[in-house]
Amino acid sequence: MKTTNRFNLTLISKIATVGLIIFMFFTLMIPIYQIGENHAYRMRIAQAKSSIMELEEIERTLESEISYAKSPEALIDKVVEYNLEYSEINPASTLRIARSSSV
Repeated sequence: MKTTNRFNLTLISKIATVGLIIFMFFTLMIPIYQIGENHAYRMRIAQAKSSIMELEEIERTLESEISYAKSPEALIDKVVEYNLEYSEINPASTLRIARSSSV
């Protein structure tokens, strides 16, 4: 009894089959790759937004500290802290070093 080879493929059909398999692989892998990249970009955006929120909070804190430092209450606190005394300066006993020319 002689067995017949039902799948007698030529070189061109083998190349076409391998090419089709490679094409299907890329067709399936490209969307998966894009999903992964999209997720990575979303994570970076979320991290950047979190960083921006932290920096804005630091900015608000610094602005409040600066505004307090400019207030009279802060001046009084520093006077008490360093035991300073303020006395009036007699303008007649001062020496002017520089003078602005005002018109």
